[in-house]
Amino acid sequence: MVNQTYLAAFVLYLLIVLAIGAWGYLKTNTKDDFWVYGRNLGKWLATWSLVANFFSAVAAIGVIGEFSKTGYAIMVGVNFGLALGMSGLYFVSHKIRELNKVTLSDIVANVTGRQYARPVTGLLLLSNAWVYLVIQLVGASVLVTEITGVPYEYMVWVIGLVFIVYTVLGGLVSVAWTDLLQGTVMVALMTIAVVYLVTDLGGLTAMNQQFAAIDPSNVTPLGGGSYTLITIVSSIVAFFGTIFTGQNVIIRINATKDIETTKFHIAAGGVIIAMFLVVTSLLGAETGVALHNAGISVSNTDRAFPVLIMRVLPTTLGTIVILGIMSAILSTTDTRLHSIGVTLTRDIYDYFNPDTSDAHQLKISRAATIGFGLLATAISASPPGSIFDLYDFRAVLLTTGLLVPVYVALYWRGIDGRVILSSMVLGAVFGIGTKLTGGTLLGVPATILGVGIAVLVLLAGQVVIGQSSRTTPVN
Repeated sequence: MVNQTYLAAFVLYLLIVLAIGAWGYLKTNTKDDFWVYGRNLGKWLATWSLVANFFSAVAAIGVIGEFSKTGYAIMVGVNFGLALGMSGLYFVSHKIRELNKVTLSDIVANVTGRQYARPVTGLLLLSNAWVYLVIQLVGASVLVTEITGVPYEYMVWVIGLVFIVYTVLGGLVSVAWTDLLQGTVMVALMTIAVVYLVTDLGGLTAMNQQFAAIDPSNVTPLGGGSYTLITIVSSIVAFFGTIFTGQNVIIRINATKDIETTKFHIAAGGVIIAMFLVVTSLLGAETGVALHNAGISVSNTDRAFPVLIMRVLPTTLGTIVILGIMSAILSTTDTRLHSIGVTLTRDIYDYFNPDTSDAHQLKISRAATIGFGLLATAISASPPGSIFDLYDFRAVLLTTGLLVPVYVALYWRGIDGRVILSSMVLGAVFGIGTKLTGGTLLGVPATILGVGIAVLVLLAGQVVIGQSSRTTPVN
């Protein structure tokens, strides 16, 4: 049965973001406007765009659901890695902005001295953005289907088409301003939900005691043996790396109007993000306790929080929480759509067609956004795994392929470009290959193995290249 109240709130929300998209279209006149906001992104707009992009279906549904099932070990492995990454990014962001590029692939081409690095890196980033886009569409559709009663197979297409339209219209202009709206709504309304649930469950101490009573492993750092120290370290490294290697993060840094703005938005955004990581962690524990107290069992963790909204929370509060969750999910959906269009055009199409005009590249960006958006929507209609599983996969992909070689090369310019590219490719191959074949090789987690291979290739490759250059006769 369709819930008219929730459906009306959702429709109104979509109409608002579409209106912002139409306004953004009027402000988007050039390729740079579409790609990087004309390199004029201000402090607070950049800050809230970063915050809104950071929290997605993963945080709003995937992590909360996983947290409700496995407890605080998720916070140790995932949230700590993300918070550590934000802190580290602050100290390297000026190096990124000084290069005055557009994408991470541009930076890789710069540090390697080889332009063919752009499409190689672009393929990695395109794969990541596409997987993440699927995550957002699945999360949004699961939520809206659960609360409105509209069948999933219809809702996923409605959401996909709406966000394709407004992202195509205004590019980063539309994305940044909708992020400002969605970021503030998300933080405010989800915080209200946390306060209500903590109060309803008897306070923070009582809630944690109930969470521990369900299963003592819920409140232990390693999940009562479910995780080992090496798997936790691997998780921290994987999610730490995603902050440095996310195309959307690099594009926003390069969209800021100066280095002062770059530093400000990462520092201010980092504080808000750290606080909100606590909010999502508490919501996970509260969801586990509230569902248990209500005698409700949910086998699919992605459905845990939506079920809580529908069957436990009062309707008014449920509507508030839904708007907060939708803000978290949809602000990331548009960002990934935008990143896909920029990545395909700048990193791949422009490499093979370097003499095309800016107007033509703008058309290609919009066409790529539409094409990959529709493809992701079709895949989301029958997703290949849970939200958290997909999130973990893309973390391994980004970190093993890009973290070590790119940032070592950014500071140590003496490394041969061929060695950097070999480190990227082999790190990603070993990391993703191990992830797809069980997650470990000889007891070593995929992330640790991939990063280790990347480091070894950098060191060994540089030694070999160095010896070769010393033994090559000079004519």
